[in-house]
Amino acid sequence: MNDNSCVLHAEFAAFTETTCNGLYWHAFRLCKHHALAEDLVQSASVKQWKQWPRNRSRSFQHNRASAYRTVTNLYFDHLRGKSNSYTFCDIDDHDVAADAEMMDAELIAAENAREVLQAVDQLPDPLGDLIRAVYLDEMTVAAFANQKGLAPKTASRYHLKALKLLHTILEKRS
Repeated sequence: MNDNSCVLHAEFAAFTETTCNGLYWHAFRLCKHHALAEDLVQSASVKQWKQWPRNRSRSFQHNRASAYRTVTNLYFDHLRGKSNSYTFCDIDDHDVAADAEMMDAELIAAENAREVLQAVDQLPDPLGDLIRAVYLDEMTVAAFANQKGLAPKTASRYHLKALKLLHTILEKRS
């Protein structure tokens, strides 16, 4: 390894050490499963490492936000079944009778999540952005209003309108 490569490794190791615990708990809040959360963080770290030579000069906050977004995107890819990486399978807790029930419930939950995400994609811009910010990025409606320069009351109306429109879109699919 040359000196430049060693510096890259050291910088990325320091970044990962600083952000790893927070990323894990972010992933766990998303998926509610320890092993899957670890897999999401591991996959995100691989993606971050591939981009590190280009992103290392950016601010810590930028790289941290990018890592959190990567974990979130990997989780949604997992729900959509688009994962190109390791698919989690917990062999230790294998119970064939319960598997069928659990698999049905997981498939239904994943299908529901996919349908909701597709419905959100059909919403017009301020409404779709608001729903993504509130429910995917865990932002408050007031914070979204502030970020977009909207009055809080307007953002609240958009929120209600978006939920009603989502309900209508999802009802049409049933």
